[in-house]
Amino acid sequence: MRDALTVVKKAAPVMPVGQFKSLDHAKACAELFAEAGVPAVEITLRHDDAWQMVKTFRDFMPKALIGVGTVLNRRQMLRAVDEADFVISPGFSRELSMLAHKTLTTYIPGVATATEIMAAMAEEHRVFKMYPATAIGGVALLKALTGPFPEAVFCPTGGISEANYQEYLALPNVACVGGSWLVPSEEALAKDRDGYLSMLHNLYSAVV
Repeated sequence: MRDALTVVKKAAPVMPVGQFKSLDHAKACAELFAEAGVPAVEITLRHDDAWQMVKTFRDFMPKALIGVGTVLNRRQMLRAVDEADFVISPGFSRELSMLAHKTLTTYIPGVATATEIMAAMAEEHRVFKMYPATAIGGVALLKALTGPFPEAVFCPTGGISEANYQEYLALPNVACVGGSWLVPSEEALAKDRDGYLSMLHNLYSAVV
């Protein structure tokens, strides 16, 4: 079992959040990310072929951490135990937390309020997905949470883009951010794959 903090630190500065349109789209992005040396990817369960997409990424990116996102229930969690390196939910579920502890699964629950953070910390979680970050207060909210929750570490996701992600990364309680803007569409890949590859190389090569 990997510690959740280790996962988000390895993913830094940005964890791509994949919502792929097809298996071919997922494969093309997996090849791109592998070539670019992307260290971690979250693949959301928002497509009928999402689990096959997870397998595709694990095949193409054996050195990276491949996580499953939008995990909402027990069935999905139990499958993720065998097929992913970590699990992310958009909210906090005590049932999923208990399953994660029982199966030694790295689980990063989502939170949006101080109440949810307290509930998750009562179950021994310290690393959270802040979602949907921009819509619920963004940088200002994360700054406000530093005082009462000095041990909490966040990976804010939702509404974060190339234009504002560095504002989040400048906060002491943010280890990385989740971003879908790093995931090109099939059309964008066909038009400018080299441009995306260069952008990803520059993003992750800057990590020291």
